[in-house]
This record gives sequence, C-alpha cells and structure tokens, in this order.
Amino acid sequence: MIGKKFVIAGHGTGFEAVVRWKVLDSAGHTLGSGNIQGAGSMGVIKDFGNTVTLGTTSARGAHVTLQVFGDDPSGLHPPGPDLNIVHVTLFTSLDGFKLYEVKGGDNLTRIAQQQGQNTTANDIFEANRDRISNPDLIFPGQVFRIPLLT
Repeated sequence: MIGKKFVIAGHGTGFEAVVRWKVLDSAGHTLGSGNIQGAGSMGVIKDFGNTVTLGTTSARGAHVTLQVFGDDPSGLHPPGPDLNIVHVTLFTSLDGFKLYEVKGGDNLTRIAQQQGQNTTANDIFEANRDRISNPDLIFPGQVFRIPLLT
C-alpha cells in the first residue's frame, strides 16, 4: 500500500548511478515517474532509498504497478534493464495504516468505523485483496491493513 508520497529503496546499479521508477494504472497509463540518484554504477551495487511523489494523481484503493529499473540511455531495452515489478494499492490521501486482527462478530464496516480514519469498508477490502476474496466473509484471526486517510 502506498500514498501520494512514498519511499523506494533497494540495492542496484545503473548508468551514472541512476535508477528509474514508474507507476502505471491498470490500463498501463503512467501516473508518475522519475529518477533515483545514488545507486551504484559501473557494475558496483549499492543500496539506495529515496522519497518520491506522484504529483496531481488522485486515487482511492487503486491497484497499480510500480516499476523500478536501470537507466538505459541507449533505448535498446525499454523501459530499462533489470526491470522489477511490484503490485501495490494506491491511496493518494494515505496518512499511514495500522494492523487489525479480526474478532468474532466483526465486519468490514464496523472495523472501518472503529479502527479507521476516514476509512470505508471498501478501502479495507481494496487494501487487503491478497487476504480477502469476499468482503462479506471474514474470519477471526485474520490480520488486515487498515488505511488511515486524511
């Protein structure tokens, strides 16, 4: 789960120590992209971590793809070498999130009202698609990410 502003961190190498990133919506349109300075270069792998921002994009529970890859000034290997893909859920008004363990009698609406911050049942469902297949069928002991929204 990511917000409008988030951190990309990893280990890598790139042309002139640059690693590139791109966030794509489900239709493949670019929501944001940029460069990360400070990775290794000339085959030397270094760790990096940079905060990036998506600009004017607005989304609530959108399933997007984050791509991180080496810079390729030759254009021979678009978008770039060593492509890494991460599927994430985007809430551009995300303030943070907390974890909640489901108790007997809970439902997503009650959890959103009692544990969330401007959070709906659908927000919890979208943030936990890897854990919830049916929003009307949750079980005690499951642990969910509860998005806290501004």
